Order: sequence, then structure tokens, then C-alpha cells
Amino acid sequence: MNPELPDLNSRTAADEMASRTASQIRGILLGIAVIAPWLLVVASILSGKMLWLTLLDLIGTHVGLWVMLRGYREDSRVLRNRGAWVHAVTLLLCLAGLATWQ
Repeated sequence: MNPELPDLNSRTAADEMASRTASQIRGILLGIAVIAPWLLVVASILSGKMLWLTLLDLIGTHVGLWVMLRGYREDSRVLRNRGAWVHAVTLLLCLAGLATWQ
């Protein structure tokens, strides 16, 4: 290795801290992504309205989370992005439907 060139593979403490922080934020967001559809189902059951829509949302969001998990297992950025988009769009459509039809 040429001693005049910097070593680009070394990670500093700041890089490690940024990586750990990003991982923690990702974990929090995934936790919210799992809990949000279930809270909508519980609220729908308690109110007795639009249960069919929230159950469809629960199925759609969990399919998106499953695709995203497959993306992490297979190290596929495309699957991770598509799963996240499926989850987000399904949740937003459900919320828009609930706001419209109530």
C-alpha cells in the first residue's frame, strides 16, 4: 500500500456513533411501523366502524414489512425500498379512507 495515500477503510469514532444512532432510529421507526396498524385495528374495533378497511390496512402493511425484511435478509436495497413504499402507501391510503368516509 502506498504510504502517501490515506486509508479510506478506517472508521473513526464519529462514524461508529453515527452508524449506531442511525441503527437506533431505524429500530424505533420499524417499531412504530408495526404498532400503528394494530392501533388502527383496535380503534376500529372499539368504535365499531370501518373494520374491513383497517384489516385490509393491517394485511397490506405487514406484507410491506415482510418484503422489507426479505430485503434485509437478502441484502437487496430494491426489496427494502419497495417494502417500505408498500407499507407507507397502504397506511396513508387507509388513513385517507378513514378521514373521507367518517
